[in-house]
Amino acid sequence: MKNNTTDPIEIRKQQIARQKGSQAALLGILIGHAMILSGGVFIARSIFGFLEQDMTNSDEPPLAIFGMAAGLPFIILGFFVYIGAGRRFTGKLLSFPGIGPGPVLITGLAVGAWWGALSLPAKGGALWLIPSILTVMAGLFLLISILLRVRRSAKYHILTRMIKEGKITSGLITDIPEIDPSSGGLIGTITVKFTDMAGVDRWIQKTGQWKRIDLPKTGDNAAVLYDPQHPENIYTVWVGPPGSTAITDFTLWHS
Repeated sequence: MKNNTTDPIEIRKQQIARQKGSQAALLGILIGHAMILSGGVFIARSIFGFLEQDMTNSDEPPLAIFGMAAGLPFIILGFFVYIGAGRRFTGKLLSFPGIGPGPVLITGLAVGAWWGALSLPAKGGALWLIPSILTVMAGLFLLISILLRVRRSAKYHILTRMIKEGKITSGLITDIPEIDPSSGGLIGTITVKFTDMAGVDRWIQKTGQWKRIDLPKTGDNAAVLYDPQHPENIYTVWVGPPGSTAITDFTLWHS
């Protein structure tokens, strides 16, 4: 018999909190990365397998061709595993911890393309452009991912400083999109009005994500953290649920 003396929503929140940053979620992220990387390798290698068959005029297809059958399922399933584990690890949907799946997939394609190019009976030619271009793309994707992580880290440091030096005041949600009854949550922009220490009314817009059970409505209250010395600086303003006082509170409503 189920216990009906405990709030199930509160239990769910506690479960999510325990999963955040857990080793099990981190392991899921690594497994998802490995599957996506392997899938990319198999896909690219199988494409070169078809070229290899044409060059050798063989009736027997090389085994590499059959990598296509494994590569695509590996990529699709790997994305599902990564997204699910990433959500448990960060507590947010479509939050990509680490370098993200994009650079991993392109890296896998580049590795598979080099493997395929080196396996061709006729070395050289324009086909070398394929792995070369994929390698450059993998490097660019990795660089972009690193820059995004640096930007996210900088935002976290700003929030850490604001918790110590900023001021928290009450705000009013003046606009937040309504969701369809079948939707499980929202990724969108919230507009919050607050009054600074000088009595000046200000508005701030932030992009965030909410589960259905946590989604506020227009007219609800919110907590606003801002720099009292520079209240006009929108990059040092954070919004969160009413009663927010800690870093974890003000990251709940930010994507």
